[in-house]
Amino acid sequence: MHSLRLRALALGATAALGLGLTTTATAAPTTAQADTTATAWKPSENSKLNKVATPRLSWFSCYGGARCANAKVPLDYDKPTGTKTNVAVLRLPATGKRIGTLFVNPGGPGGSSTEMAYYADQWLSPEVRAKFDVVGVDPRGVGFSDHVQCLPVEDQDTVFSKVSSAFPVGWTQEQRWIQGMKKISRACSTNALATSMSTAEVARDMEMVRRAIGDGPLSYLGFSYGSHLGTTYANMFPGNFRSIVIDGTLSPTSWSGTAWNQSLPLERRLRSGVGAHKALDKILTECGKAGPDRCYFATGGDPKKKYAAMTASLKKEPAVITDPYTGEEMTLTYADLVGTVLSGLYDPEAPMLVDFMLSDIEWMIGQSQGAAARRAGGHQVDQRTITAIKQADQAPRRAFAYDNSLDAFLSVTCTDSRETTKIADYPAYAKQQETKAPGFGPLWLWGSAGCAGDSFTGQDEDAYVGPYDKVSPKGVLIVGNYWDPATNYDGAVQTRNTLGRSRLISSDSWGHTAYGVSQCVTTRVDRYLVSGASPSSDATCPAESEPFPATEEPVEETVQQLLATKSLPKAARGQGFPAPTVVR
Repeated sequence: MHSLRLRALALGATAALGLGLTTTATAAPTTAQADTTATAWKPSENSKLNKVATPRLSWFSCYGGARCANAKVPLDYDKPTGTKTNVAVLRLPATGKRIGTLFVNPGGPGGSSTEMAYYADQWLSPEVRAKFDVVGVDPRGVGFSDHVQCLPVEDQDTVFSKVSSAFPVGWTQEQRWIQGMKKISRACSTNALATSMSTAEVARDMEMVRRAIGDGPLSYLGFSYGSHLGTTYANMFPGNFRSIVIDGTLSPTSWSGTAWNQSLPLERRLRSGVGAHKALDKILTECGKAGPDRCYFATGGDPKKKYAAMTASLKKEPAVITDPYTGEEMTLTYADLVGTVLSGLYDPEAPMLVDFMLSDIEWMIGQSQGAAARRAGGHQVDQRTITAIKQADQAPRRAFAYDNSLDAFLSVTCTDSRETTKIADYPAYAKQQETKAPGFGPLWLWGSAGCAGDSFTGQDEDAYVGPYDKVSPKGVLIVGNYWDPATNYDGAVQTRNTLGRSRLISSDSWGHTAYGVSQCVTTRVDRYLVSGASPSSDATCPAESEPFPATEEPVEETVQQLLATKSLPKAARGQGFPAPTVVR
């Protein structure tokens, strides 16, 4: 999954280990140590881990105040003394009087938790930062942990050339996509690390690091796919946690599959495309109500009709547009348009950003057709729109370096998800999804096509696939956003109805996830994390701003100022860009 990468972190970790910086070992024992946190609860998972030697974390200073370590954990917990894999750990000390440790995960699957922890000052509330050391444990195979690699370097470009667009359109592209996904999925199916990367294994690794730190029951904040890690941990170790918050929540039964839904592809179960379509439809409706004075795309007609006409035209024939900054000609396809719009829907300021993107694209298409600028003085295209269009149709960009983002995404998703589907049937599924959620349905569907039952055949026998209704001594706090384009709000509702002791905060806000976006959500989450007291009831957080607020400044200047002042890395909210693999 594509989050912002902290390049210096990778280089620094390598250099620090190579130069042998001074380290301080924890007092954690190197022999198996029983954990009695959950003695009153079903002991199966704790009993399994009690047979494993607690990792010895040799901390070293890194990156201006952080502490880093590697934890060696069993590749297979059924063989506690067998092959080991390294998982990377980063800890950022509390800024005040600490009360414990907060574990974090940004989602993906494939997002770096160590990176997220490193950026904690930029996205986590000062009140929480003061009270907790923030710890990121990169999931096995991901980030700075031992990398999963399913293909030889020389084969990766061949695969990515087949799956490099936002999603395939038409028979030829679909067949190429199927070929590419088959190749990498079947390679991952025979890779020992890839087939040991289920969420259950990540939960076990996180539990082992918790034991090694020795700081009491787990406190956890997970976003997007990280919500499934929280849900899984709560059911595997129901007595081992103090507080768990999951934001951008995936339905666990939809994600892992059940006897009655495993014949459906993952997107049919999660309905991410339906959520994205609902968000865009709401934005276009509000744009029409606001009118051209507050929403550019309302100029010249009904925004919904204009968007429908734009998509119909691009389905028929791609448009050749020109980058106004470089003069470079680009081909804009239907898939590029959808991928670009989805990137805007991820943002907390989605209405204004999507308006700006669609207005830019409309203008560039008009220019390519020889039309005059539709505004007096011409329209200044924003560089972010150009960047989004280019990212939506990424060309192969590897030489010697191996980008394992797709390997990691498939290794986690497909070891978790039970599917009896056939990848040859995906074109038919795509037609169905195009009807249910134009553009977005096929985009999310094709992103996980590698998990088809006859494509990925290496499911982890120790994956956790339920039940997800275990009652725990402490309650889980679930957050769902009405307009989330990646994790449909319905997933939060389903999780609330399934998870043993839980409460739901429903947020009327834009973008992917709500913590740090809605002050109402943020306040409630902070209170729960700091106090450790289980929430007593569900809550609803109303919208805190208008989608297209009135302003005395020109809309274009308002959007430019808004974007220029945004400082929160997408990685901090589990965000990313949907090509070539989709991001949760």
